[in-house]
Amino acid sequence: MSLDRPRPAKASHLGDQIEVDFGAEAFERVAAFARNEGCTPFMVVHAALVAALTRLGAGSDLAIGSPVAGRGDKALDDLVGFFVNTLVLRTDSAGDPTFRELLGRVRTADLDAFAHQESPFDLVLEAVNPTRTLSRHPSSRSAWALRRAARRS
Repeated sequence: MSLDRPRPAKASHLGDQIEVDFGAEAFERVAAFARNEGCTPFMVVHAALVAALTRLGAGSDLAIGSPVAGRGDKALDDLVGFFVNTLVLRTDSAGDPTFRELLGRVRTADLDAFAHQESPFDLVLEAVNPTRTLSRHPSSRSAWALRRAARRS
């Protein structure tokens, strides 16, 4: 993979955030497309992100983090607060798939990831056994979230 600059020996943990507002009309079109394909707007936008990153040179085995909130563990029932974890969504975009084919891959990968979101992160890393380095996070190098803005009156 080619990089636009050398990777530092130790990650700085600095990042950036890009917020994209599709607008209500575009979001409704994405939602309609998702319904027709048997998936969710989240999956459609995730597939679009995977397609864009692949075409920009990020490779074809993409692991993208996404926040997931919940209290699946009974030990958390009596605690106060908001619990958020990062779920790694790994998608294979190899072979120049059509968007619908890529969407099918994303749907399968996302459903599988969400079904196993309670898996302890250290056990997931142990099973995947990524190359460990201080220059990057062991599971994903980017993250994304989809939120629908409040409707305006």
